[in-house]
Amino acid sequence: MKSRQQQRPAAAFLALVLVVFLIPPWIPVLRTEPWEWVVVVMQAALAVAMVVYLVKFVRKQRDDYWREHGKDRKLPET
Repeated sequence: MKSRQQQRPAAAFLALVLVVFLIPPWIPVLRTEPWEWVVVVMQAALAVAMVVYLVKFVRKQRDDYWREHGKDRKLPET
């Protein structure tokens, strides 16, 4: 289980995402071109982060599968 210190950045990041994506559509003053570019950059960064975490998750699942079946992918049989 993650410690409290590891959970804080995730909570802060989630709060930032909620503020950036959910609040501005309701405020007409924030519907400007610079704000739209900020949202585009945030979406691109989140997409990259999601792909990185997805790859890490899939690799971990694959390694666990092979470890359970008695074959370690890092030590191939000769």
